[in-house]
Order: sequence, then structure tokens, then C-alpha cells
Amino acid sequence: MASAQPGVHALKLQPPSVSHTLRNGSNFTKWDEDLSTVSPVTLYVDPHGFYLYWTDQNKDTELLDLILVKDVRTGRSTKTPKEAKLRELLDVGNLVGRLENRMLTVVTASDLVNVNQLNFIATQEDEAKVWCEELFSLSSNLLSHNLNRDHSLLKAIVRLFSSDRKRVENALESSSWTVCVLALSSATSLNCSKF
Repeated sequence: MASAQPGVHALKLQPPSVSHTLRNGSNFTKWDEDLSTVSPVTLYVDPHGFYLYWTDQNKDTELLDLILVKDVRTGRSTKTPKEAKLRELLDVGNLVGRLENRMLTVVTASDLVNVNQLNFIATQEDEAKVWCEELFSLSSNLLSHNLNRDHSLLKAIVRLFSSDRKRVENALESSSWTVCVLALSSATSLNCSKF
């Protein structure tokens, strides 16, 4: 063992990288079997890979922290609607591919007991596959689960900006704090200074 290289076995961690497809968003249909509802949404991931969010046709936005995502599924392992009426609404004839291959199920859990599933359906099979692979990669990134102080602050700011950007800007302005180098799409660290 004298010739063994130290640290060769160490895992090389890469920061999360969000593709243009996820940043620009894709059109999906969100469905809920309990409520028997179907609504068109646009799915996005913020440029830092902190949150999955979707906007419906009324411009209402919902946000999901990606560290709560435990699994992302497509194909036969997704949840498919049991109700015939709901299945008819989702299985539109002009969409490309089999229904279960266009499904995207995002499994979330805050603990071992409280497991939830968010169900989406894409217009094409390859779109569902891309989202499935990339969302799972982002949600299982170890650096996302162990943020340093600056990235934790950035994550909190991204969350605030997603809900009400104008309110956050006003609060920062009125407290005489400025965020100098905060380009939310490309910042790697925050430089905050008081006036």
C-alpha cells in the first residue's frame, strides 16, 4: 500500500448546474387525483438549483425546496390516475408518446412518514425524461444539502424574491442595506455592505 495515492478515493463534489431547459421552463399539466383537477403549468428551476417552482395560468406560483425531493420518476414507476374521467383529460390524442412515459412524479418527504407526490404530465416523452434526470441530479447533490453561510443567505433571498420581488427590494432599500453583487442568475457569493 505504499504506492497508494492519498485522497484518490475521495468523492469529487460538483456544485449544482441547472440546464437552460430547466431555467427557461417547460409546459406541463399538473394533476391531482384527490381533487380530480387538471391545470396547465409551466415548471422552472431557479438558476442556482435551490427550488422547483411552477406558475399556473392565473400567474400563481408555487415553490418546492429541492432538498425535500426524495425521488423523481417517469415511465412505469409513476403514479397514474385511476379515475377514468381524469385519465381521459390527461390522455389527449394529439400529444406524442404513451401516457405513462410522459408522466413526471416528484416524490417529496420531510420525514419517513409524510410522503407526498406531485404529478405532472409533459407534452412529449423526451421532455419528461430530461426533467426527471436533471431534477433527480439536482435534488441529490450533496453540496445542495450542505450549504455554507453565503449560499444559505442567497437561498433565502431567492425564496423571498420568488414570492414578492418588489416587497423585498423595498425592504432592502428601507433598511439601508444594499446587496452589491447579487446577480441571482450567476452569483457564487454574496457581498453585502451597509451604507
